Amino acid sequence: MKKNFTIEAATNEDVTDIASLLSWAFAFSKARSHEYIINIGIETLRLLRGEDGRPVVCAALLETAHVFHGRPVRAANIAHVAIAPERRGQGLAVPFVDALCEEAKANGAGIASLFASTRPVYRRAGFELAGHEIVYEAETAALPSSSRLAFERVELDDPRLVTAYTEKTLRESGLLTRATAHWNELRRTPTDALAAYLAMGAYMILDMGNKACLDVRDWHAASPEAALGLLSFLARFRSVYRTVRWHGAPQDDLVTAMPDKGWRLAHQEEWLLRVLDPVAALRQRGYHVDQARLALRIGDAAFQVEIVGGGVQVSDGGTGPAVSMQAPAFVQLFTGFRSASKLAQYGLLAGDSADIRRCDQLFAGPPPWVAEHF
Repeated sequence: MKKNFTIEAATNEDVTDIASLLSWAFAFSKARSHEYIINIGIETLRLLRGEDGRPVVCAALLETAHVFHGRPVRAANIAHVAIAPERRGQGLAVPFVDALCEEAKANGAGIASLFASTRPVYRRAGFELAGHEIVYEAETAALPSSSRLAFERVELDDPRLVTAYTEKTLRESGLLTRATAHWNELRRTPTDALAAYLAMGAYMILDMGNKACLDVRDWHAASPEAALGLLSFLARFRSVYRTVRWHGAPQDDLVTAMPDKGWRLAHQEEWLLRVLDPVAALRQRGYHVDQARLALRIGDAAFQVEIVGGGVQVSDGGTGPAVSMQAPAFVQLFTGFRSASKLAQYGLLAGDSADIRRCDQLFAGPPPWVAEHF
């Protein structure tokens, strides 16, 4: 860290300066900057101050978890890293993010995740590709309309929506255990354009503020029938909105329920992750098998992973043959972004062929993704 710079928690006196940093970094309007600060809470923001005491770097540090194979791994989202224009290119981003990771680890996080505007910078801070953010788009006229699943309108803060989203996290891989900040951002203004709907096995939160496109801010369909019903409900908006968009998985339930060529990819981006504590992360993660034993070497560190009856034991050290890789490859293996076999094919992982296949089985599951941008 550069001399005379300290990272500290933001205070209410910093709000104006933080709002300016957000506006300069992300083209937020003044109103949007202040709304964002309120939504995530001033207590989540961390600052790097310049010699004059004013913030020159800020970011949110959000306590959360990413769910892998049904089990949450304690995490921190590093959100909206904003650097003053006159301070960019001075090497502040890496030490700032390193300090945020140190705080997150001290608070019990096993992993940290972020979206990167400049990947090489965050790779220098130990982050690597970990999963997808995907936005799909479809013509409302192409949506199926054969289902008559009954939806009721509910309040945006109806606890049944949170319960249904929690169910969704258990079926997918990588989704966030949302904190209050995540839900606040999801339900952000204009609230008069938002509406939540709930049905048997399905829910959605719709943003009807853009007449050009209906935005599904959040949704879940617990079955193929529920997915068809959700799409059929959206088809009722065809007279107002030409298109509809939603965040979805690489293997998406709504896409599967649609007619051929009824959808297209509107946006795709990858989020990055850094493993802060390999032992804690490996212990907390869920696995695809109930019985396994595997030796891992990550850089110079060796670990023994043993799964018995679904219980996980991870210990430091160990000798003998191991599946070995550097930290960036371990991130991809840990989240399931790439399999051990693929990493070996790329020359990023080495080991006995039987151990590599065991690794494939151990970390198997749906491809990782997140349902929002943080």
